[in-house]
Amino acid sequence: LVDKHPDLGLIMSPTTVGIQASAKAMQDEGLCDKVKVSGLGLPSEMVSYTMNGCAPEFALWDFRDLGYLTYFTAYGLATGQLKGEIGETFTAGRMGDYAIEADPGREGAKRILMGPFTVYNKDNVEAAAK
Repeated sequence: LVDKHPDLGLIMSPTTVGIQASAKAMQDEGLCDKVKVSGLGLPSEMVSYTMNGCAPEFALWDFRDLGYLTYFTAYGLATGQLKGEIGETFTAGRMGDYAIEADPGREGAKRILMGPFTVYNKDNVEAAAK
């Protein structure tokens, strides 16, 4: 990729496997100053690449929040408090209000958007990696 695109400045990876592999490749080739890496990553796998500047910032959903929202949704559906209909709203405890909506990428499917990612950088990645 770097050989084919000499002006490449960023590799953006949508997977935890891809971001780690890209950061390792840039580190191994000594290209961290030229090509940065970002995307979705696990703090425990990305801490060294973040601290050495190869992947100065990346993101991921907070697993605690994802589980918390999933629990509230599943419990609501299982107990009949939620019907699972498009436009239906509910409160998921400490996380606030959510709505069931149509998923525009999958005909007939529904989704609940949790909200923004947690962004990791040199200020918080070490604590999150523990």
